[in-house]
Amino acid sequence: MQIKRIEKTTTPWFDVPRPTRLDAFVWQENIKRIVHKAIISAQKRKAALWHILFAWNSGFGKTTLASIVAKELPAELHIVTGYALTKPADIISLLTHIGEYDVLFIDEIHRLKPNLEEMLYTAMEDFAIDMVMPDGWNIRMPLKQFTLIWATTKMESLSEPLKNRFIYKFHFTHYTIPEKHAIVQRYLTQYVVDYDMLLIENIANKVDAVPREIHNLCIQIRDFLVSHNQKRLTDSVWEECAIWLDIDDGWITPLHKQYLDILLSHNRAVWLKTIALQLGIHEDSVEKDVEPLLLKLWKIEKTWKWRKMVE
Repeated sequence: MQIKRIEKTTTPWFDVPRPTRLDAFVWQENIKRIVHKAIISAQKRKAALWHILFAWNSGFGKTTLASIVAKELPAELHIVTGYALTKPADIISLLTHIGEYDVLFIDEIHRLKPNLEEMLYTAMEDFAIDMVMPDGWNIRMPLKQFTLIWATTKMESLSEPLKNRFIYKFHFTHYTIPEKHAIVQRYLTQYVVDYDMLLIENIANKVDAVPREIHNLCIQIRDFLVSHNQKRLTDSVWEECAIWLDIDDGWITPLHKQYLDILLSHNRAVWLKTIALQLGIHEDSVEKDVEPLLLKLWKIEKTWKWRKMVE
């Protein structure tokens, strides 16, 4: 099993660094406020920060915030995904190799098998692992104090015994329009895009209020400017860029428009399987990749089987 270790001085993989301090992570203010006090408490007590659970959709900054927590402590950060942990030996190897007060971040924790989840209960509460030896004897192996940060996109999949072991449980929230504008400005500035301030609202309208999607859009804008030898994003340049992106307001892509065209052509409720066949993609992809945005924008209604346009 490969464990990704991030030293405190490591540079992120993309060409513009993620925020590294809480004051630079300018969103999710309520979470930041509570986490900041918890970090101060851990520093004053000279003990590990208590365990944290982050829950919300992909792209809202859970991994980034976990990295910030490690830097603020400061502590070394270890990252692993839930599906990479497949057997008890993986858990034992992982926990016995982390240092005093280190931060262990496990992403997609809902993919962890129940028997491995139960192994972590004692580790979280008592900083120890209970092991059964070949001769039948039980041995409790002590661990160094550490902070466990878990992230999930499926809070409902976690067991109550697991959730109850976290002192801090946070659900990320949707971003307000001013926060969305601030995210757009931040990424355009980071990618050294010179722009007219009046365009911020137009750009924000083109994308869903998800930081990762906004980040991706700003990269596309930067690439458009560079490829067209444009030094500034003006109104006319933005119009050309928007046509090139082929995205309607609200992050409606050609695939979303094709989905809506299918519903319009039938002029009645349509079976999910029919939509998937006409789109040429799997039903799961329709439900996970296409419909969430349309539901959020109140463009469709759905049951477990049928879909129709909102009247």
